[in-house]
Amino acid sequence: MITNLKNRDFISVMDFSKEELETIFDVAFDLKRRNAIGESHSHLLKGKSLGMLFASPSTRTRISFETGITQLGGHGQYYTPEQLQLKNKESWRDTAEMVNRFLNGFAIRLYNLKTQMGAETYEYGDAREVLRAIAKDADIPVINMLDDKEHPCQIMADIMTMMEKFGREDYKKKKIVMSWAYDERAKSAGVPQTMIAAGMTLGMNIVLAYPKEPGVYDVDPEYVKVAQDAAKVSGGALTIEHDIWKAAKDADVIYAKSWARNPDQHAASGPKYAKDWCISHEHFKVANTQAKYMHCLPAKRGKEVTDELIDDPNISIVNDEAENRIHVQKAIMALTMRG
Repeated sequence: MITNLKNRDFISVMDFSKEELETIFDVAFDLKRRNAIGESHSHLLKGKSLGMLFASPSTRTRISFETGITQLGGHGQYYTPEQLQLKNKESWRDTAEMVNRFLNGFAIRLYNLKTQMGAETYEYGDAREVLRAIAKDADIPVINMLDDKEHPCQIMADIMTMMEKFGREDYKKKKIVMSWAYDERAKSAGVPQTMIAAGMTLGMNIVLAYPKEPGVYDVDPEYVKVAQDAAKVSGGALTIEHDIWKAAKDADVIYAKSWARNPDQHAASGPKYAKDWCISHEHFKVANTQAKYMHCLPAKRGKEVTDELIDDPNISIVNDEAENRIHVQKAIMALTMRG
């Protein structure tokens, strides 16, 4: 167990080794246990301040981070770009200098700079570059609450949930289907990209399923290459499947999430896959008996998943994985922001 993650940035799961990721899980489970028995752990980050910059809307991320830092004894400060001088085009570098002097940690949710930040142009990866630049200019830990490439805190909570349901080692043997699902919006592939990168580092068995539309639904090749290389070391397995019914067969988890790389092509091609790729009880008829449904939320009911399935307490564990956001994030903060 690697215990010294002090002052480490948590921007990409690819920055962390298998042992380092498992350390975060160890601490998350311990903090969850303490919380369950009412044991205070407010001394861990007593007097520490976490700045939280949200450039896109959030429910679970905001509530879990703000509650989490409070339970650790610290204080969370919430801002939008409009509340800071970023609104008046102050540079990210100058912003980083100020947060570095005033705060003990800086968490950022930055996605689609053109829409959320009023940038004249936007390219995939721009948000990641901003996070890296802030981390370079600030000595305090920078935590990625979502960018255009990854959703690392979400995936850590997802994997923690799989560990709980299937066992700390047995979860690696389960067939985890990370499935595309339809929505009108063309969203980032950050969730599946983070899942395959972290999953292969840990030695999981993942089927990445999406319609065969070249340039539309395939994920970033960098993440596929990283995942494949990691699997060779960890013993994990990554399979790509373009038929959701084949993917669902004998699955232990079906995790559905919409994404698309090309909005115009998605608008034209997406609707023809909407019916088959809306996850329902029919998909679970070919899955394993105790299979579970997962989604990072918010789910587009009736498009990504049926109401009947997401509300089925015997199959759906979406609220359990949402709760685990607070526990993994507390672990990340406690490990990186400690005195």
